[in-house]
Amino acid sequence: MNLNQIKKLQDFLNSSVISWIGLAVAIFALAALVNVIRSWYRDDDDPADSTDEILDQMRELKRQGDLTDEEYRSIESRVTGGVGESTDD
Repeated sequence: MNLNQIKKLQDFLNSSVISWIGLAVAIFALAALVNVIRSWYRDDDDPADSTDEILDQMRELKRQGDLTDEEYRSIESRVTGGVGESTDD
């Protein structure tokens, strides 16, 4: 190879590296944007955002007969971390 061909090859490889780095940055930025947009929509997805809401839902299931007293107490102790008193309806 002569010096001119080597120079052209180096220029081509340098431009390729810059293109690949630019592509990687663009993909990363796009992934971050997708993650932000998904987080906006996921904020309202959880039907039980707080401990009180979870317990209210479990009380309703217990009232309807879908949960036994024992199941409710077990769920309540897990949700509250075993702290507090049981509130049977």
